[in-house]
Amino acid sequence: MSEEMQFTEEQQAHINKLVGDARVKAREKAEADATAQAAKDKATADQAALVAQQEWKKLAEQHKARVDELEPLTKQVEGYEELVRGLLKDAVEKLGERAKTAIDGLPKSMTAIEKLNWLHKNEELFQADGPTGIGTPGKLSKPPGKKKNEPRRVTSL
Repeated sequence: MSEEMQFTEEQQAHINKLVGDARVKAREKAEADATAQAAKDKATADQAALVAQQEWKKLAEQHKARVDELEPLTKQVEGYEELVRGLLKDAVEKLGERAKTAIDGLPKSMTAIEKLNWLHKNEELFQADGPTGIGTPGKLSKPPGKKKNEPRRVTSL
């Protein structure tokens, strides 16, 4: 059964043409399928990018709204901080050079309100003994009109 088939030149040419046409059609179909798949992939990627962009846009809008909401509060807090720094400066001037030295020796990490609270708690240390205003601090006692367990304190903002 292993007969070898013999075709005439015309038949062989026709077979070659049919096989060639089939290959060309298969190649064209594969290229069309690849192009269609690439277009589909691009559309999917574009859609995903659009969704991500919309999410970023939404997040950016939320962030901007929050910034707009907090901006006036920031200015208000800055005003309060300036007020506390002024109160601290006035208290230090009132108590004298030793209070200034003590405040300057406090850690730089302390805020003005923490320093002011510390100064109020330790105010008696900086009050001079005697009518001349010169001398060592007097004995520690509670300020008049205050209860023993009520230290002077400026509340934080």
